[in-house]
Amino acid sequence: METLWALPAFRTYAVCTSILALKMLFSAVYTGTRRQKHAGYVNAEDARVFGGAAATAHAGESPEVAHALRIQRNDVESIPVFFAVGLAYALGVATPFGATVYFWTYTVARVLHTIAYTRHLQPWRAICWILGSFCVVGMSTQLLLAGLR
Repeated sequence: METLWALPAFRTYAVCTSILALKMLFSAVYTGTRRQKHAGYVNAEDARVFGGAAATAHAGESPEVAHALRIQRNDVESIPVFFAVGLAYALGVATPFGATVYFWTYTVARVLHTIAYTRHLQPWRAICWILGSFCVVGMSTQLLLAGLR
């Protein structure tokens, strides 16, 4: 393990993935707070324990809870791809500069994406998603080119 930690690209990857993992946990907490605020429980046991005596489970999600769940779904659709491609990039072809640019740009873009999503800010949400996607495409392209040599 000390050998990996000695690689600047891997250290940057580790820091950025830690931030993104915490961001994903924040998104889950955000969904929970929306459920609590709007009594948006879909499971009877959740309504009973967290909602109080008058709370009941509903078949569908309240609009605010559904919005929060879309934030989580977007994370699950995007961030694991970065985890996989970023690790291959960090261990394979990354320069310290390239890793810094790709990893930090992706991380900041995803954090800003979540802020824009929670505040319903378009086109900023889309711009942040596109910026992060460009980072994954750039790393993937470099990996493909290196692999085909």
